[in-house]
Amino acid sequence: MNRLTQFVLLGLTVLDAKSIDELINDFQKKNFRSVCNEGSVKIDRGNKDEDFIGIVGVACAEIDAINKLAIIQNELKSTRAGRNNGSYFSTLVLQKKLLYQFMVDDIDLGYLRVPDTNHILSIVFKYIVLKKYNIVSDNPKEIQIIDGELKINLFMSRESQPKMMIDVYKNGSLESQHWYR
Repeated sequence: MNRLTQFVLLGLTVLDAKSIDELINDFQKKNFRSVCNEGSVKIDRGNKDEDFIGIVGVACAEIDAINKLAIIQNELKSTRAGRNNGSYFSTLVLQKKLLYQFMVDDIDLGYLRVPDTNHILSIVFKYIVLKKYNIVSDNPKEIQIIDGELKINLFMSRESQPKMMIDVYKNGSLESQHWYR
């Protein structure tokens, strides 16, 4: 690729990128996918503003982009709010990994204690640790959790590279679906 082509492509990338103010506006409008994806690029390119990084991390958590949180949490160490966000993101990464091991390797999680959050991974993790679930199937493993009017199904997809799936039902209607690798 010659220099002129590189310059034109770089210019198009810059023109297409949203400003931090636009991403904060997107965050306020709950356009979390845009904030997570475009904000992650800004972090990769060197943005060190911990408030901005925290917003990007929360957006990534909202869209279940948990793997991005592993990178984002490393950048959060200079401020109290940053460290709090970093701990929250680390908790979600750990809970995702441990739940995956629970589902695939059948490890016991009952002895573990980690912080609670309101993220679906934390909710499911808490029920698994407390052993408050029903086994629907052993092969493939499927777990069901009942919490008042909520029914949560945790299972592995049947793909060659299985994903951990969480379906949340409220009053019998599918409310949300989540998947993690």
